Amino acid sequence: MSTTVSSFIFFFFFTIFNIPSVSEAIGVNWGTMASHPLSPVKVVKLLKSNNINKVKLFDAKPDVLQALSGSNIGVTVGVPNVMLKSLNSSRKAADSWVHDNVTRYVSNGGGAAKI
Repeated sequence: MSTTVSSFIFFFFFTIFNIPSVSEAIGVNWGTMASHPLSPVKVVKLLKSNNINKVKLFDAKPDVLQALSGSNIGVTVGVPNVMLKSLNSSRKAADSWVHDNVTRYVSNGGGAAKI
């Protein structure tokens, strides 16, 4: 058997046996710029009814964060690009942004908050 065929067979079986059979979580990106947006409360209900337990937000909108608070959905909050320089240059500004956009919405047991 040639080396190429042997390598292919090895790679094929290695790949097949290393494919996870169960996914750990399903997550979605949630953008809020839409022509017909749904209310955040409805979106959270939709996420939960579809067993989606992680969401990434592109911006920190208070009504969206409030709807997600206490929902047991993991949230990753993005920082707007225009704010990166100022947040990087000032620890106080970064702390204030985290307080205003993350900490106030973390419910009990919400230690998995991500930014």
